[in-house]
Amino acid sequence: MRTLADILILGTIWGAMYCLIAVGFTLIFGVGRIINLVHGSYYMLGAYFAYTFMSVMKMNIVLSALMAVAASIVIGLLIDRFGVRPFRQRHVYVLILTLSLAYFIQEVIFVIFGVYGKGVKSFIAGEMTLGNVNISYQKVLTLFSSAALIVLLWFFINKTKTGKSISAVAQNRDAAVFVGIRPERIFLITAGISAGLAAAAGVFIAPIIEAFPTMWVFPLFRAFVIVIIGGLGSIEGAIIASMLLGYSETAVSLLISPNFSDMVYLVAIILVMAIRPMGLFGKSATA
Repeated sequence: MRTLADILILGTIWGAMYCLIAVGFTLIFGVGRIINLVHGSYYMLGAYFAYTFMSVMKMNIVLSALMAVAASIVIGLLIDRFGVRPFRQRHVYVLILTLSLAYFIQEVIFVIFGVYGKGVKSFIAGEMTLGNVNISYQKVLTLFSSAALIVLLWFFINKTKTGKSISAVAQNRDAAVFVGIRPERIFLITAGISAGLAAAAGVFIAPIIEAFPTMWVFPLFRAFVIVIIGGLGSIEGAIIASMLLGYSETAVSLLISPNFSDMVYLVAIILVMAIRPMGLFGKSATA
């Protein structure tokens, strides 16, 4: 029973964390039709900015978290405006550019912070017992904060004028232009939201696993797999796929071995590509 509780609780936490990263990744694809490989770097930057503001500059925890997300958003906006925008229709170029930028940011982190991980103080110290499972307050905070951000994103997309404009551009860019929506403005807003969600994930995870220069790689891989499984451009699919893979990864790690946990993603993507190539909530090319 304890193992089942571990899987449910820890799987929910990790699924919520992956959801923050994957939703931003699928949002930028759904709107801009580009695969942004620098997306994982925003996650890393959020963690390192949190370390800088909290541990180096000794700033207030809440202010540090907000500034870490804000700084990552600014970088995301600059990359979109001056890097991606001029070549948005050249998808292969954007793919190569964003991958190059991801490695460039990694090298900058290496130079500034070194190769070793940097620990970040927990936002809330201590732990609680849920059932028979001991769970830190930091993980609880991570879970509820991730859920809150996803709910806020849903409200923004579905209930605000700007959010509806984002949906319109994602569905039909030409029709959106016809009714007066400026796609480039929407692309920029989407890039900021995407970077902010990934950075928030990095801020919350930094006290749990430390910040280190290559931490962007596996979250990017996971986000890519989650988006394919959920369906390219489907936020609902990304959310459900994140939770399913969070539970699956935790179950494999606890029941078999942590060494096999990453195999879950490879098996999942092979099965989905074989059975339903468009993903759980994706539309077929003939639809």
